[in-house]
Amino acid sequence: MSRTRRHLALAALLATVISAPPTHAQPLATQINGIGMLDFTSGRSEVRIGAWTRYHVSAKSELGVIDDYTVTMLIAGEENWWGEDGFWVETWTEMPDQPPRATATLMSYAIFDDSLAVPHLQLYMRKTISGLRENGTPDEQIYKRTAPSLKSREPVGGNIRWNVDTLGTDTVNTVKGAFPCRKVRIEQGTGATAQSRDSSLYTEVREVRTTWLTPQVPLTHIAREEIDYGAWRKTWLIGRSGESGPLRVMDHSLGTAELVDFGGGLVPRMVPERVRRTIAEQLAAGKSKPAAPAPKPAPAKPRATARKPG
Repeated sequence: MSRTRRHLALAALLATVISAPPTHAQPLATQINGIGMLDFTSGRSEVRIGAWTRYHVSAKSELGVIDDYTVTMLIAGEENWWGEDGFWVETWTEMPDQPPRATATLMSYAIFDDSLAVPHLQLYMRKTISGLRENGTPDEQIYKRTAPSLKSREPVGGNIRWNVDTLGTDTVNTVKGAFPCRKVRIEQGTGATAQSRDSSLYTEVREVRTTWLTPQVPLTHIAREEIDYGAWRKTWLIGRSGESGPLRVMDHSLGTAELVDFGGGLVPRMVPERVRRTIAEQLAAGKSKPAAPAPKPAPAKPRATARKPG
């Protein structure tokens, strides 16, 4: 089930909708983390440092909320972290009239051995970089799961329900040419209930993605994607759930992700230079450095001689 990609984003959207639903024409996206768009079913051979894929994403909701940005996923390096090999994924988000944004995530190579890789994304995230320190060096942070998720008996990603259907084959025309594709439909959704002093609030988000997949596109294998997203809500007084009525539509949006380009050789913006090579190259470079000369011993101080009493 390679294309159930947006579980983390869906859960984040649910949290946002519960706390403060959008009511103004503000962009839905500010910074994207593209790790969920990678196809983890093809094995780690897909991970080649410098490989990248770029998309133009556009969407508009019934509330007038508009998305219009370009997102680039880049394999920026490798690192052995606490004895475990991993690879860095940088995501660049570029919006009109705004400075470009970038984030990076170190993912464990063990994710390629998980048949439910995307629902379990959080289990394989090791470090993140979302900015620079005052001295200009990347601000690396160890990824930590939230305290409630550590206490929950629900498996990671288990609260998100999804279904995948193959819809046959099709040809997609892009700026990079025409690609024969496998067409797939992914339905996923999740819901949560919040309590106040005298009432309960249930919010549900659902997402339907129609995706055209081709092995000719690196990293993601996506030639085109159409996204149908919706949020619903209902409330009831404590003890009167039977009077809640049907779910009411909070917002509904339609969007597309269209392939712009792909290739190799981009220079990372966030990942430290020391890890912008393969782990094998890093080890070889470390072994080839000449050994530092041994420090010269300090000259011996003359020993004082005791004078005989005259």
